[in-house]
Amino acid sequence: MSWKRRTTVSRSAADRSLPRAAARLFPSPGAADDPLSRWIAPALLIGVVAGLGAVALFGLLHLCTGLLLEHVAGFRPYLTSAEGGPRDLVPSERPWAVPLVAAGGALLATAFAVWLAPEARGHGTDAAIAAAHHDPAGMRGRVTVVKLVASALTIGSGGSGGTEGPAAQISAAFGSVIARRTGMSRRQARTALVIGLASGVGAIFQAPLGGALLGAELLYRKDMDVRVLPKALLAACAGWLVFGACYDFAPVLGRHAADGPGFGTGDFVLIAVTGVLCGLAGRLYTYTFYAVHLRAEARVRSVAARIAAPVAAALIVGVLGLLVPGVLGTGYGLMEALTDRDLVAGLPVLLLLAIPLAKIAGTALTVGSGGSGGIFGPCMVVGAGTGAVAWRLGEALHLPSAGPLPYVVVGMAACLGPVANAPIGVLLMATEMVGDASLLGPGVLAVLCASAVTGRATLYRSQLESRAQDESAESGPGTAQLPVPGPHSAPEPAPAPPRSPEREPRPSSSTRTGPAGAPTGQPSPSAPACASD
Repeated sequence: MSWKRRTTVSRSAADRSLPRAAARLFPSPGAADDPLSRWIAPALLIGVVAGLGAVALFGLLHLCTGLLLEHVAGFRPYLTSAEGGPRDLVPSERPWAVPLVAAGGALLATAFAVWLAPEARGHGTDAAIAAAHHDPAGMRGRVTVVKLVASALTIGSGGSGGTEGPAAQISAAFGSVIARRTGMSRRQARTALVIGLASGVGAIFQAPLGGALLGAELLYRKDMDVRVLPKALLAACAGWLVFGACYDFAPVLGRHAADGPGFGTGDFVLIAVTGVLCGLAGRLYTYTFYAVHLRAEARVRSVAARIAAPVAAALIVGVLGLLVPGVLGTGYGLMEALTDRDLVAGLPVLLLLAIPLAKIAGTALTVGSGGSGGIFGPCMVVGAGTGAVAWRLGEALHLPSAGPLPYVVVGMAACLGPVANAPIGVLLMATEMVGDASLLGPGVLAVLCASAVTGRATLYRSQLESRAQDESAESGPGTAQLPVPGPHSAPEPAPAPPRSPEREPRPSSSTRTGPAGAPTGQPSPSAPACASD
């Protein structure tokens, strides 16, 4: 069984015609290969809007965190340098209020999303990937506002999620709207959506190069689309400039001086071990998330249940966050805190071990139950915690000559890169987040070691195996099916006969599963809707 997309290529181009002067600045509708000059204007426009979306998300999230978590619940999480931190973690002044605030935020956010745009629930990156493959010009414009508000409420009240998913879905939706309004072909619309995704993630993480490469890698498990790289770089740099103009151009996790004499033989042995541990952590993260997500989608059917599930999960996450630091909110501030030698050396080993495990559980409950947030960033937090654990254990054996910073950064890349099937983009992004390119070499070693143990585990099940599947759909009938196999799904079925676009049924919001239980399409509730904005 396969997820069926609604085609948009049959819509009248007259409804979206542009003035002649403006039309010269956009790709020619239906052109097989446009010159880069035709993409400069749309790429810059998409990048600027992605940067503004990242600014709005960052500002609203900071406001919700300060108002709900800090003022109402009396809980002060770690902050990144971009947010004015890190700072010392102190016990909550009103611990009983933390779970209640988390549940209240989840209630407001989920009800808002279910009412206006159900596809804004869950993690946004997979929704953008599914839209790119199935209906790149069909994402609704209202998703940008709904995802922005719902994610800020969910994460700002204490839910465990990342900012990259909302940023990716917001900017990808704008790219989709631009494609629809200008009459782009399916391939052009997919390019517009992908460069929106890349610029949104690159802006929110202050990592334009990593964001652009991520856009080229993220659609496929064993391939990358190098054709989008020049356009994605334009858009990502525009988004980075807009975000940096509002919140400074410093790396997200701050600049750090060298801690120790540098790398020695013991460090590289320990880096390899860190890679293996992070690969195992990435597999556990992926398995746990989908174990919760698929069960929630199978059992939570009614509107009331779709709202109640994230609220119940938020109560549990709130209690867990009182016990282990970094669970509540994004956890990005904890990543920066773990680069400090004195802090890591002073934490109990059991607490260090609990950090990645608790973040895995918190994110699976928050986003897997239907809450709005990303799963990309929390996987980095899990890798950072695993890297800190490896450094602490190696320190007891006198192996590392460097501080914990290299282990935290390579842990971020090694945990997320292989399971996201984007090792190069994630590694570059991790080094950009600390402004230290010297960590690329150790990062490559760690990512290779992690890839050896992750197998076919994938964080984004809407990814296709290769570009060939997209290209066969473009050359075939307009309603060609694009099955997205899970790690253990059945062989790909034959495509259905062509059908009239006007009679094509609207895709269901529920997840279809293959014989082994792995979804053959995009995980619900993120199915893109081809409807009015």
